[in-house]
Amino acid sequence: MSDTMSDPEPTSIPHPAPGPHAWLAVAGTFFTVAWGGNEFTPLLKMYQLNGGWSAQIVNVLLGAYVLGIIPALLNGGPLSDRYGRRPLMAPAPVFGVLGSAVLAMGADNPAILFLGRMFSGLALGLVMAVGTSWIKELSESGAGARRASTTLTVGFGLGAAVAGPLAECGPAPLGPALPYLGHTLPLRLLAPPLFAAAPDGAPETDPAAGKK
Repeated sequence: MSDTMSDPEPTSIPHPAPGPHAWLAVAGTFFTVAWGGNEFTPLLKMYQLNGGWSAQIVNVLLGAYVLGIIPALLNGGPLSDRYGRRPLMAPAPVFGVLGSAVLAMGADNPAILFLGRMFSGLALGLVMAVGTSWIKELSESGAGARRASTTLTVGFGLGAAVAGPLAECGPAPLGPALPYLGHTLPLRLLAPPLFAAAPDGAPETDPAAGKK
């Protein structure tokens, strides 16, 4: 017997083969978060005109989004490689709902809008970093990147397309808040069943196996 013992190799965790449409469960959450992430931009001019805000305030609100999205983008992917896609993406719909709810309350308050933008950025950064990898794992070779990109683009497009008309045509008390309130409902209704239906992705190895 050898005098020294090498650390055991990490054990592989088997995953059942996903069905051909399994990726849609992840894409649904991806889509709804992207939708909420792009509602603010077409409303920004309205906020600026109604509040008489300076260009500096507008730039700060735009920067708040970056403060949320960059840390999530940088850390979400590596952490999900280690701990799994589901645990890292699970907070994204929660942050998305919080972001929309806070933005709905802050039409005349830059500080509240700043906080809501940060929550929205966190949500979007997580789905972009984690959701893209998850969709790739659940897709046949070569299709995952295209599916993730299309999901993001359609979500962004819908968010921008409906936000302005809803804010302008909605009842006076709800006008600017209506796009965000309309976003929180499908996100709250869709996220739980979609998450339950989505097969697990990474990690491919058990990170605790090498620590025994």
